[in-house]
Amino acid sequence: MRFKSGVNYSFLFDILFTSIFVGLAEELLFRVWLFEELQLFLSTNKAILIQSILFSILHPYNLDESFTVNVLMKTGLFLLGIYLNILRINNYPNIFPSIAFHGGVVGYIFLAKSVLEVKGDYSFIIYGNQYDNFINPVSGLIGIFTLLVLNIYQIKIFKK
Repeated sequence: MRFKSGVNYSFLFDILFTSIFVGLAEELLFRVWLFEELQLFLSTNKAILIQSILFSILHPYNLDESFTVNVLMKTGLFLLGIYLNILRINNYPNIFPSIAFHGGVVGYIFLAKSVLEVKGDYSFIIYGNQYDNFINPVSGLIGIFTLLVLNIYQIKIFKK
């Protein structure tokens, strides 16, 4: 991995706008509207589980990648959905921490893609799948393990 030279400020603005927009839009859709609708009919735990499954499923399946890559990606997205929802519940009524975390993940992916260049072989199972010359951190075992640790921490707070 090496750094690319030169900074494209227009692209950095696009990254900032995309991360804020995606973070805000998806959090309002999944963690506010969908979760609160599900809670009208289900327990909180079931509502968290179902919104996280839908969050994972509604992100596109990449036909250019292997089944294993897609399963890892969906697992990472499912765990991210749980984390973001419990983070929102633990900070209720403030949804900003969930929006900021989600936007930060999206912003990190696009920013790193613009300033880092991945060369050589690596294990996608460990680090995540590579697309557009960047490793997606949510789709590897390191990202999944990190999300598990974050979820355990948020669940401990949630139960108090």
